[in-house]
Amino acid sequence: MSIEQDVIDLVDKYNGISILTFKRYKITLDTDLNKDFKMAPEDASELIEQYFDNFSVAPENFNLMTYFPIVGSFLTPSFLLPKKLRPTGTQAKPLTVRMLVESAKAGRWLYD
Repeated sequence: MSIEQDVIDLVDKYNGISILTFKRYKITLDTDLNKDFKMAPEDASELIEQYFDNFSVAPENFNLMTYFPIVGSFLTPSFLLPKKLRPTGTQAKPLTVRMLVESAKAGRWLYD
């Protein structure tokens, strides 16, 4: 198998059936895990941890908050949350399957 297919297979482990379409999401190299795939930050964290281990990618430059920033909730005012859990007010950068594949080939995280 290729690195590309291995990465897609890893992401596919988190691919559930949509309650709207009753189908699984079609994963491509351009799939954005946050915007398109609607992955929960907790699942993304678990996936990324497996990804770094499975593909021996050095994670030094990777920050999950860049791709899955904390967003506010109307139920809990920001000032009640610990500082590390407060919304950052930043927009999420895309985290695509292609980025995972290219970094796996390089052996280190290529993006910021």
